[in-house]
Amino acid sequence: MKNNKKQVVIIIIIFLLLLAVGIAYMTYMLNRIEKNTNNSIKTIVKNDANNLKVEITEQKAILQSITNKILTENIVNADEIFNMYEKSDITSRFVRLAIMYDNGKTITNDGYEKDYSEEKKHFFASNEIQISTNRTSKIDGTEITIYSQAINLKSEKIAICLIVKTDSYKNIFSNKVFEGKGFSYIVDESGNIIVNANNDSKTKNLIDNIDSMLVGKSKEKFETYKDKIMENIKNEIPGTRTLQTDNGKYYMVYEPIGINGWSIATFIPSKAIAGEINRALLTTFILAIIVIFIILSICIYIVISNNKKQKQLYEYAYIDPVTKKGNINYFRKKGQERLERKSNATVYIMVLDINKFKMINKAYGYKTGDTILYGIGQELENVLGKGSIICRYSNDYFAVLFEYEEGIRKIVNKIVRNIENLKIGNNVYNLSVNIGIYKVDTDNNIAEAMDKAIIAHSASKGDVFDKFHIYDKKMEKELVKESKIESEMYQALMNKEFQVYYQPKIYAKDGQLYGAEALVRWIHDGKMISPSEFIPLFEKNKFILKLDLYIFEQVCSDMKMWKEKYQKEPIISVNVSRNHFLDEHFLEKYMMIASQYGINTNKIDLEITESATIEAGIDIIEIMNKMKRLGFMISIDDFGTGYSSLSALQDMPADILKIDKSFVDRIGKNEKNIIDYILTIAKELKLTTIAEGVETKEQRDYLLEKGCDIIQGYYYAKPMPEEEFEEYIDVL
Repeated sequence: MKNNKKQVVIIIIIFLLLLAVGIAYMTYMLNRIEKNTNNSIKTIVKNDANNLKVEITEQKAILQSITNKILTENIVNADEIFNMYEKSDITSRFVRLAIMYDNGKTITNDGYEKDYSEEKKHFFASNEIQISTNRTSKIDGTEITIYSQAINLKSEKIAICLIVKTDSYKNIFSNKVFEGKGFSYIVDESGNIIVNANNDSKTKNLIDNIDSMLVGKSKEKFETYKDKIMENIKNEIPGTRTLQTDNGKYYMVYEPIGINGWSIATFIPSKAIAGEINRALLTTFILAIIVIFIILSICIYIVISNNKKQKQLYEYAYIDPVTKKGNINYFRKKGQERLERKSNATVYIMVLDINKFKMINKAYGYKTGDTILYGIGQELENVLGKGSIICRYSNDYFAVLFEYEEGIRKIVNKIVRNIENLKIGNNVYNLSVNIGIYKVDTDNNIAEAMDKAIIAHSASKGDVFDKFHIYDKKMEKELVKESKIESEMYQALMNKEFQVYYQPKIYAKDGQLYGAEALVRWIHDGKMISPSEFIPLFEKNKFILKLDLYIFEQVCSDMKMWKEKYQKEPIISVNVSRNHFLDEHFLEKYMMIASQYGINTNKIDLEITESATIEAGIDIIEIMNKMKRLGFMISIDDFGTGYSSLSALQDMPADILKIDKSFVDRIGKNEKNIIDYILTIAKELKLTTIAEGVETKEQRDYLLEKGCDIIQGYYYAKPMPEEEFEEYIDVL
């Protein structure tokens, strides 16, 4: 009897022990599933946000291209604007195009006329592209979003509006992955719902709608963190929450789009993701009391079921649906793992794209375009092997990480041949590719290694003779050099390492001082850095905007000092980067600095390169007219090299033409010199002429004979520090 009791106790203990192990294992699995689910959902919602950002950016770009064309081609008639729109290939993406006049009157390409006088303030608030909140169409009552941009057209201000059905944004969301049970919103920074997908919301505000969903303690708890949610959305910070509603548990994920202060908020019921798992867990707990084997079998079932769900989520997060190869997330993950795995094999990263792929989509349709992209992925795998890591990371751009021990040009030439004559079924598609190759050295960061392949790819885009470029030490040296300059430029500005040098300008007839050109020099650690090393980079990274203002202020400071010390004000020219022309208020900044130092603007000559006068999207005539109204003198620099038309030059309110050094260098070479024509044009237009880069007496005498007004160059003086230039002013 005692033995029986003992056996029963042992059995009970064993059963309870096994049950405890089973419960512990279930708890572990549940936590793991929760963690994996959260990570996968975050990735999916982030992809939705990125896709929506791309969609909005493309629609903004289309509107910008329309307004640019209207301004560039000076289209003033509404019918011509509508005709241009209807002939384009973008009409399928929009409901209609509308033109709003500054009195609120609005006409559309499909014949409607409406009054928006009470709402016109939004559309004319700025010359930047505006995106409206969703609103009800006055024409057909559907929900729409309006992209608009105000432009000045001669004496009239109008707004060009592209109308999009707000419901079209719903196609971007990934709720279909969750059996259609999830729903998403697009909200603004105040939490107001802009787009509502797959849900009949009870309110127009995200927080109010969440509050209406919650029950019990979850509703009370929500009061403690709802302000945090709104703060995150306002500051564009992503986040997640778990909500208990009357329909069960929901995962809430919000992710900023990065445009217009919008965010995506997605709600996914847990039963849509782990419904089978939860049912299995419940069954396990009940059957565990009866028999331990059922617990074990349920555990196995849970693992299999979870793996299936995780596989679905993994494929959405990491697999490109068109090519069935990896996406950029896959490439970064697998590529990083490969770089961290030490090996003696030679590893390459290749970036490839198809030239003018959009034309293929237009000519053959998107279905054929997708077929071609799939075929490219297959061809890359055929040539490079299944061990390679292949991804389509954007549109027609592919990235591949692969191992290869022979001459790299051999295999890349094979890829070029095969893809440029891509055979799919009975069809052959003639394509054009550009490829960048990077041979991985000691890199252990996939993003940095891929950046180097992209740099090589960028070089190939401008080379019509070589289809691919290989990243080399020269590119690396340039990259390191640029990085070093960028790391030092702000501190250099604070340390006043940028100094103004003045190169005198001399009257050709009598050798007297006319003025000078202000040039920037960078003195770093006692050495002078050539402007050719940093000015192009500063133009590219926009630091030139700060540097130009800094130099202009130094010039004004020097001019004030000369005026007080010598009672003389030579005319000083300063270079103005074309980057400033994108800021409609940049001249006010210059004017404020000049006023601060008491400098007459008619003593300041703003030099504009000829190439900047034909820059697309810049109304240079309007900018120059504003310069003249503020009293500045204007020089057209490097004249003869920018291919601007004479008719455009006639319309420019310039004072001075500067003849480029390249023409001066040809003097004395027994050839007809374009300088003769430039000087003739200048006289006809009553413009003062300055020849720069004059280094010899022969050049000076020639220019004097031909009637050039002012000479600048080493023949008279090199650029010099302010204290040396003072000697010229002293004898003026």
